[in-house]
Amino acid sequence: MRSAPGRSFALLTVLAAVAFAAPQSVEGQGRTHAVIVVGLGGEARYREAFNAQALQIRSALVERHGLPAEDVVYLGERTDLAPGIMADRSTRANVLKVLGEIAQGSAALDRLLVVMIGHGNTDSGETRFNLPGPDLTPADFQMGLMAFPTQSLALVHTGSASGGFIAPLSGPNRIIVTATRSGREQNATEFAQYFTSAISSDDADLDKDERVSLLEAFLFTRREVERYYDDENELLTEHAVLDDNGDGEASHDASVTGPDGMLAATFHLGGISGTAGQVPDDPELARLYEERTEIQEQIAGLRAIQDSMEEDAYLAAMEEILIELALKNREIRAAEGGGE
Repeated sequence: MRSAPGRSFALLTVLAAVAFAAPQSVEGQGRTHAVIVVGLGGEARYREAFNAQALQIRSALVERHGLPAEDVVYLGERTDLAPGIMADRSTRANVLKVLGEIAQGSAALDRLLVVMIGHGNTDSGETRFNLPGPDLTPADFQMGLMAFPTQSLALVHTGSASGGFIAPLSGPNRIIVTATRSGREQNATEFAQYFTSAISSDDADLDKDERVSLLEAFLFTRREVERYYDDENELLTEHAVLDDNGDGEASHDASVTGPDGMLAATFHLGGISGTAGQVPDDPELARLYEERTEIQEQIAGLRAIQDSMEEDAYLAAMEEILIELALKNREIRAAEGGGE
């Protein structure tokens, strides 16, 4: 059933209110963990560009968006490209090892952001991300993500054939952003350079709230990629898409009104969206934070049963909870001295 236009507009208004009122993302009070994985460059120009993009993303996450340096792990093709910064080589074993280590230290409301930069391909119906040694497949990645049953997960795959990761990894509380709409788009992509720009500057802050959500980063990057191909007078060979409603069907035109984009709009790239150091000492603030966590758990529970509900009923229920969340965030903002 299609939702009534008035209901969709009302939900859009509520989502905007949450975005401007919330000092944190909807996903929770926990830490944000980030893993940057750079695959095989193949050629020196790609190897150098991929490493430069990874370093810029890492710097932006730490210095601009406030993630502790120890919560941002960089795995790359060669450790000599970023000595002292790169944690290890980006082998399949090391990627799975790092995911396992993060899972062991993650709380229920923590978040995981994985950014993959490199080349991919599809062979005999199987999509791969090219790494030193054995390539990484969606099945491998799914195995690594099984250790995160409650955490919010976001995968940004900037490489060729990345669309082949969508259907196998799609699920509740997951955001999948890919540079291509399928595993058949196997030309080298431009997505990584513009995604790097999206999180390293103010340009992608579309609502001017001094934060960048994954939805904003996606929309900015998609637009800039299309502009690049138009300026070069070249045929567009990559079509960026986003899936965050768990149906395995990604959208090129994601937005806060769905069907894809609602969850990505609440996943902000670090910043004030949650580190362990933000747990308040003030008892009143601690109470308000606990109440907000309960509301966030209601949102997660509602998303889990979305498929069993009529769309209008789901949107009405979500709107009610989001209003409650917006009001609670306003209380917290006032208690923290931020005013109304």
